[in-house]
Amino acid sequence: MNKGLRMLDCSELASLQSRGMDTWAAGSGSTSFSDESGRLREYRRVEPVYDAFVCPLTKTVMQDPVTLENGQTYERSAIERWFLECSANGRPPVCPMTQKELESTYSKPSIALRNTILEWTARNEAARLDNAKIYLTSEAPHDILDGLNDIQSLCLKNNINKLKARTSGLIPLIVDCLKREEKVRCSALATLRVLADDEDDNKEAIGETDAIRNCVKSLFRENLKEREEAVSLLQELSKSSHLCDKIVAINGAILMLVKTASSHSDNVITVQKADQILDNLESCDKSVHQMAENGRLHPLLRRLVEGSDDVRLEMAYILAELVLSAEGKAKAAEVGAKPLVRMLQSGLLQGREAALKCLCHLSDLDNNGPLLVEAGILGPLIEDLFAVGMNQLPMRLKEVSATTLANIVSSGVELEKVVVGTDGNTLISESTLHNFLHLVSNTGPAIAAKLLQVLVGLASSPKAVGQVLMAVESAGATISLIQFLEAPQKDLRANSVKLLYYLSPFMGNALADGLRITTGQLGTLVNFIGTSGVTEEQAAAAKLLANLPMEDKQLTQALLEEGALPTAINKLDELSQGFAQRGTSRFLAVYKGGLMGIILRFTYVSVNTTVVNSAQEHNLTSFFTKLLTSGNLEEVLRMSALGLANLSSYSKHLSLFPELPQRGSVCPCFFKGPSKPAGLCPVHEGICSAKETFCLLDAHALPLLVACLDHANVGVAEASLKALSTLVLDSGNAEKGVQVLRNADGIEPILEILREHRTEELRQLALMVLECMLRDEEIARLISTNHNVHTALIEAFKYGNSSTKQVAERALQHLNKIPSFSGVYSRRPK
Repeated sequence: MNKGLRMLDCSELASLQSRGMDTWAAGSGSTSFSDESGRLREYRRVEPVYDAFVCPLTKTVMQDPVTLENGQTYERSAIERWFLECSANGRPPVCPMTQKELESTYSKPSIALRNTILEWTARNEAARLDNAKIYLTSEAPHDILDGLNDIQSLCLKNNINKLKARTSGLIPLIVDCLKREEKVRCSALATLRVLADDEDDNKEAIGETDAIRNCVKSLFRENLKEREEAVSLLQELSKSSHLCDKIVAINGAILMLVKTASSHSDNVITVQKADQILDNLESCDKSVHQMAENGRLHPLLRRLVEGSDDVRLEMAYILAELVLSAEGKAKAAEVGAKPLVRMLQSGLLQGREAALKCLCHLSDLDNNGPLLVEAGILGPLIEDLFAVGMNQLPMRLKEVSATTLANIVSSGVELEKVVVGTDGNTLISESTLHNFLHLVSNTGPAIAAKLLQVLVGLASSPKAVGQVLMAVESAGATISLIQFLEAPQKDLRANSVKLLYYLSPFMGNALADGLRITTGQLGTLVNFIGTSGVTEEQAAAAKLLANLPMEDKQLTQALLEEGALPTAINKLDELSQGFAQRGTSRFLAVYKGGLMGIILRFTYVSVNTTVVNSAQEHNLTSFFTKLLTSGNLEEVLRMSALGLANLSSYSKHLSLFPELPQRGSVCPCFFKGPSKPAGLCPVHEGICSAKETFCLLDAHALPLLVACLDHANVGVAEASLKALSTLVLDSGNAEKGVQVLRNADGIEPILEILREHRTEELRQLALMVLECMLRDEEIARLISTNHNVHTALIEAFKYGNSSTKQVAERALQHLNKIPSFSGVYSRRPK
């Protein structure tokens, strides 16, 4: 029996009847109906189900009819199951219809009936396919859906009907349904999938239509069911390599398939099918590029690893040009680093160029640095950079090599011990660094800028900065680096600034000398920090200037002439007021610290100089005091307090002492002696102001400095105490200074500093202030009852350094804890 032919069951017949296909008399023929538009449409008649075709047990049309000894006919599988049940229940076999016992369970095939049923089925299925063609051309959606459902029903169980559907021209009509409304599109996609299943000719016929393009359109639609049906159809079609090319050629197809394959909202089966489609499409060369562009890299990477030399070369060029996400770059480096390094080591220039560009592209992701170093990239890069003669790379590729090396060094990889050549040298070996410096001075600005970036990356490492410093000094490259500050190329200027910044803490004097003897570079740095924004280069320039020796008065004067003081003040004011800045906040702390260091330089001055005039003009005392109130960075607080300390030490020299009125000659009895005029500073006993004499009292800085004494940052506490100590130690009037501190509630925090002993310098400064306090009998009496202070003084006397012990001895003498004639340590002259 031909199992491909399916019998029409009662439910299907009912469906036909519901569509107006009443059971007509047997035989072929047609009937006419007018559709909703008034057109005359002819349908082929569908023959009715004859009673003889229906199995009494299953109530469906028989496929393999057999006849028992009593003449009753049943479906073979049904009657055999009946006899098994009789046997299982211990009953003799009986006929299901007559309930009479049978002598035998033998059944004879009813060949004539089976052939009649087959012929009847074939005629009806042919009629239904013809009628479906008419339904597909209807304007009514429900007619179209009925036709599509009927085609699916006929083709699901009978492959011959798939052939008939194609040869009868149904496929183009079904494809036209993809332009209809949502429900019709979904049903049409499902019908095409049924027709394409295991039928290569049908796949090709579908591919000749506009089905693939419309299918891709369905992938862009919101309806989940439609997308699922579209993916299912494309999965079937993608089994044909010829159709894979057509799918790839549709704009947006790869994008939507990649999106679906990585979706978290689509059906799991749909996601798996989309992934399978993409696997099938890999046979098309164009698809690999498109997949990579849309984030599906493993087909390209597989070819890069496993392909022939030509294929690897092509894949490297593609990968070098792709715009990859961070995740994509990480994946590409993980899989492709080693084959790309092998290509870089090959003798073919084309392969080296492709690999180099690709590796450069991957190296700008910091996390890829260790992978590339592990793959062995450093040796070939250094060799290409330093090579001369026949084997050297063109200069355009040397720039790519330098860029790649700069990216790797900047990624933070520990390179101090990584060997980069056959001679055992590392990146921080003297010969390697000298070669870098030589190339910087003897190549074009593009390569020089990248090589300077390499040196910047090395100098930023505490483990390597010493070697870079020695190489710069031994090569005599300091002046050359300073001269790059005025280079017209932005990258060259920026990298020279950053390199000099990292070296400045160790060669400040040499840099100060170099900046003095060259022309214009100092002004360039000042102009640079004054530009709009907060960039890494600006922060480096500010810190570079801040790291130059503070005591270099000639350099301070030069910076003053270049306008460094107002520039730094204006920039800090802008930042404090929260002005929007171009750049990133990553460098804000360094930038502020550099600006503060520049301003602080102008507090290390001598009286009666132009620098003092500038400090007065810009009212630095009030400026620093204001910074103590704004919740600034710890380094800003520390330098503000230190600036106040430096300026306050000059107050006694700048305070004006008015002339006292002379004794009168007319009536001497009214003038018993000179009297002090009102409004004088209680500490400096002259006319003081924050602006002109840098007076802390007039600036109202005392409460803020006292508040900083218990700051968690010991540097802030030290600078604050140093500023307060100037009122006692540098004012020329210690007694008045102590009273001012007492009125500002500053005594207890100073005693607490002494008890905590956070640093020796802080303890020593607190002891010096305390020793002056103890000269006041009332304060000494109050402090003498504080056992913690007594213990702290004893500890300082026993274990402090020489200066600390001397001060502790005097303090203990004031408290009568040791005799005043002990003379253990030499006393400070009064």
